[in-house]
Amino acid sequence: MWLIIGYGNRLRQDDGAGYRLAEILSAQLDPQRARVLAVHQLTPELVLELAAEEVSRVLFVDARRGQDKPLVMEKLQTVKAMGSCGHQMAPELLLHMAQSLYQRALPGWLLTLEAEQMTVGETFSLATRAATASAAIMIESMFTDTAK
Repeated sequence: MWLIIGYGNRLRQDDGAGYRLAEILSAQLDPQRARVLAVHQLTPELVLELAAEEVSRVLFVDARRGQDKPLVMEKLQTVKAMGSCGHQMAPELLLHMAQSLYQRALPGWLLTLEAEQMTVGETFSLATRAATASAAIMIESMFTDTAK
């Protein structure tokens, strides 16, 4: 089963795109094939979700300013896990914690959505709205294609 974790601050415009995409996917994906979480930020407690026996892979979704494409998917490596367990926790660190604490070496990916505006507000820029819609279609198609 996939674990999809969308994160971001919904009160800082485009920064909330990962959170919003998780809300969309939660309503559209089969809960037998994907567990979808929408969270404000990555926290150490999330390692328990990664450690769940039924989870076989994880996809993190976040917004990122300054990327040259609307969607960027990167395979994560636990070996480059660095950082603290504070406000800016990295997905790689969660993967590393799952492996170190629970012997769960999960493959993980980070999907970033194009972001332009990260000031106080609740509306997305046009670019982020388009990236969010494209990401929803892309992820849904992953589950449609593998069901055949």
